[in-house]
Parts: sequence; C-alpha cells; structure tokens
Amino acid sequence: MYSKEEAQEMRHAFWHKLESKTRRLPGQNGRPIKWINDRTGIKGLDLRFDVDTKMAMVAMEINPIQEEKLENLWEKMNNCKSLFEATFGGELVWDRNYVKNAGDTCARIYVRMDGNIYDKEKWPDMIHFLIDNMLRLEKAFLEVQDYLIHF
Repeated sequence: MYSKEEAQEMRHAFWHKLESKTRRLPGQNGRPIKWINDRTGIKGLDLRFDVDTKMAMVAMEINPIQEEKLENLWEKMNNCKSLFEATFGGELVWDRNYVKNAGDTCARIYVRMDGNIYDKEKWPDMIHFLIDNMLRLEKAFLEVQDYLIHF
C-alpha cells in the first residue's frame, strides 16, 4: 500500500508518461497532443480519460446540469450510434446511468480495459490503449458534432 504522497506521485508520473508518449506521435513534432476533452463546443459533453486501480477508460460523458438537456443529448447520440461506432471502429458501451467513483451519475459512452494505475508494468499497455482509443473517440465525435450542436 502506498502513502497518500506516494500514491499522488505515482498518479502524477502516470499522467506525465501519457503526455510524454503523445509527443512522439506523427505530426506532433515533440509537442503533446491537444485533446478535445471538455472543449467539445457542447456544454455538459466531455471526452474523458479515467484511470484507477481497476481499469483504464476512454469515455464521452454527458453531464449537463439539466436532466432535459442530458436526455436530449443522449437521444441524439442514440440516433447516430451506428455512424459513431463505425467511425470509432468498434462497439462501445452505452450506459445512460453510469455511476462514477464519487457516487454521481452521468451518461457515458466508453471503452475500457483492466488495469491499475499503481502497477508500472501495466502502464505501457494502458497508455497505448488510452491514446489509441481517444484518437478514435475524438474522430467519431467530430463526425457527429454538428448534428449534436445544430439539430
């Protein structure tokens, strides 16, 4: 078991390693990737990395303040599910009532793998998984972004 400080250092080292790996991707010229994350142009819709002691996840999270807006976005996403998954290049988990670690709920569309942020031996596979799937998720999101915003 790690102390609070050691655990914090391990988490920081993991995220630093992830950023460092993105600098080596084609076209980055030594700069880290600028992920879309919460700059989707749609309030309450974010693309997320989620890593803990059980898994690594790449997700699109719908979490607006008003339930009506969440339902509207969720319905729009379901309307374009086939296109979204085809552009992503595989099936995703669609969970309307995903419960986060803090107990809050949101809607999430995600892909995940088993992993542990405190197991350095698993980091290379987890980092590869995160980068590959976030690139694919961003591509899928950009394919449907106009539909989500304008319709």
